[in-house]
Amino acid sequence: MLSLSKPIGSLRVVVGPMFAGKTSEIQSVVRRYGCLGKAVLVLTADIDTRYQDGGSSVTSIVNHDRAAVPAVAVPVTGLMSVIQTPEFAAATAIVVDEAQFFVGCLIPFVVAAVEEHGKHVVVVGLDSDAGREPFGDVLSLITKADVVEKKTALCRSCGDGTAAIFTRSVVSKEGQVAVGGADMYEPVCRRHYLS
Repeated sequence: MLSLSKPIGSLRVVVGPMFAGKTSEIQSVVRRYGCLGKAVLVLTADIDTRYQDGGSSVTSIVNHDRAAVPAVAVPVTGLMSVIQTPEFAAATAIVVDEAQFFVGCLIPFVVAAVEEHGKHVVVVGLDSDAGREPFGDVLSLITKADVVEKKTALCRSCGDGTAAIFTRSVVSKEGQVAVGGADMYEPVCRRHYLS
């Protein structure tokens, strides 16, 4: 039974294809809480090293345009052990970036962070892979979310402002997980995804 005196957090799930502004949304969260003097802990998947400078910690969140916002960002393999850290305890908000990579631990971590520890959690990730199949456990969080947002990019093939709702692979790859950027993926509309 939940105690009414215990602080309750919230869950916001932000999904969409690559290049839809999801990382820019994380930067906005960091800035907004920062304006209030509140700490934000950003958790990133340690397999995504695109914006790390060779060290084990990340001192800023960098989007595809290379715009950076200073932040406490920690690359991790799993999520549950983070609950025991001083950074987790100090944070008002927790952002889980590239959430599709946290299979098996995403849901228990988010539920514990929101409902047991009163954190405001923002989960950001791809809703589907380049084959339009569900990616990781992100979509399963929708039933537990306060707010769900589906972002869109601009279709690279149309080039006229048409909304891109899918990510298409532009290289041959095996398996669902292949970390990459514009060298491997492009956002496309339904028409161009099917063509």
